[in-house]
Amino acid sequence: MNSTYDLSIDYFAVLGVHYGACEKTVKMMYRKMARRYHPDVSTIHDAQKKFQDISAAYEILKKHRDAYCLDHERHKKSVSTHRSQAKSQAGSRANKASYTEPPASSSPHSEGRQKSEDYSGQTYRAQKPINGKDRVIVYPLTLRYAIRLLKLGTFYIPGLKVKMKFTREAFDGKTFRLEGKGYSGVFGGKKGDFLVRFNIKLDSVRFHLKAGDIYGEFSVPTGLLQEGKKVELESPSGRLNLTVPISYSPNDYIKVPAMGLPADAMIAAGDFYARLVTA
Repeated sequence: MNSTYDLSIDYFAVLGVHYGACEKTVKMMYRKMARRYHPDVSTIHDAQKKFQDISAAYEILKKHRDAYCLDHERHKKSVSTHRSQAKSQAGSRANKASYTEPPASSSPHSEGRQKSEDYSGQTYRAQKPINGKDRVIVYPLTLRYAIRLLKLGTFYIPGLKVKMKFTREAFDGKTFRLEGKGYSGVFGGKKGDFLVRFNIKLDSVRFHLKAGDIYGEFSVPTGLLQEGKKVELESPSGRLNLTVPISYSPNDYIKVPAMGLPADAMIAAGDFYARLVTA
């Protein structure tokens, strides 16, 4: 007997597949169960033990499949022969005296068989479906890029190769849910959802948001801070062409309509407020 594996355990059954399943099926089921029971993601109380069991089973079938199957078949024949002999001997004793055959579980071989049956494919197939976990991801965005997405109305998710709606709610920290795009379930359970949030980074020194309005501060040459002068500026929402108003003070803001956050289906466009200071 090879000390690398325990012949009393059906390692195919541990992985939830029929005995002698092909390598492709074994590998596929191992990956599915490993995702489900990995201690870093699973909340099942005995996930770590189950993960260790399925990992050990996969390694044995991967490295010692032929030797294990051969030894396992011999082991099953040996157990079957032993049971037949025990049954015959028990019948012979019964003719001489009252005799009660011990339960099958009292035999070391039957204990091993019971241990294997605990991991049987029927046991796994009988389990209730377990739904997959949700997958959560946060995408960092600059304010300029977030405004561009808002104008487009969509955001492309590379990993899923799908487009999702991008609305003003992204600026309020909303979590967007894409149903059925998360981790796969096991035993027929449905897939989890894909949850998306956006971390929109502002240049807090120059810009800040208030509702849908953007407030910005710009340094300009002293010669341009005069009434009637034309000033051209670059903002996150595009180029601004301003005229310095009469009696302008560096403490004032110049309003540029509809140059804040772009409109979406629910909310009108915000405004931009520019404050000019001496460079």
